[in-house]
Amino acid sequence: MKKLFLIGKSLKHSISPFIHNRILSELGIDAVYSNVELSDFVKLKEFVEMVRKDKDVVGFNITIPYKEDILEFCDEVSEDVRIIKAANTVKKKNGKLLAYNTDWIGFKRSLEDIGVDVKDKKILVLGSGGAAKACIYGLYRMGVKEVFVTNRTYEKTESIKSLFEDILKIIPVEWLKKYDFKYDIIINTTSVGMFPNIENSPFDFENYVAGIPVFVYDIIYNPLKTTFLKEAEIRGIKTGNGLKMLVYQAVEAEKIWFGGIDITSNLIAEILNECERKVAKVE
Repeated sequence: MKKLFLIGKSLKHSISPFIHNRILSELGIDAVYSNVELSDFVKLKEFVEMVRKDKDVVGFNITIPYKEDILEFCDEVSEDVRIIKAANTVKKKNGKLLAYNTDWIGFKRSLEDIGVDVKDKKILVLGSGGAAKACIYGLYRMGVKEVFVTNRTYEKTESIKSLFEDILKIIPVEWLKKYDFKYDIIINTTSVGMFPNIENSPFDFENYVAGIPVFVYDIIYNPLKTTFLKEAEIRGIKTGNGLKMLVYQAVEAEKIWFGGIDITSNLIAEILNECERKVAKVE
């Protein structure tokens, strides 16, 4: 039996194994997908060494906080990863580790499903990690010409400016309380508000001095409605969560690992519905 993994620091409530194993079972692929929690960089290195030695490992996914660290151990990177400087999918091929990023595809497809028009919009992205980079790249591929990024640590935000110089502008988080500049769309790419710390929010609507946006998106899917999204809905703002992004990026990862497979829209819809029920039970 072939092996696939998700690696990250805290995976207790991840539903990725359900999604991938559902796809594998439906397609009759003899493989199993499981979570591996890694406490630090040393453990990440040990995991990569294990993957290289184990002939049954096909590949793995990466989540917080190793999407950027994993690049140190990869032999080749896709064009998307070269630009984004973060990976969420690795395939082992002929003994080499090849890095890909399917997060941006999942993000892009989820926005398209919701019917959000991002062209000519003022967009604010909260966060500056690997997920933020993927989302910004997705926006770029959708034709966005201007993205504003803020983070509680200004220096961290500065580090991604060089990746997207043509469209990116960095703003200190304090400016959201000082300047009357309206953003049409606000996207949270941080883990603030994720289960179990569901009372937290990465954005202060009460002290946001500009007009309300038309759309708010949170890449978090557990809970389905974060405090950030609830506060937006109270103000009549259209919202979206990260569940579709999660499923769509998983679909793209499976295509990378097992080229030529057909994952139907009906199967994707079934998985989305099942995931919603699973997450709702946790809430």
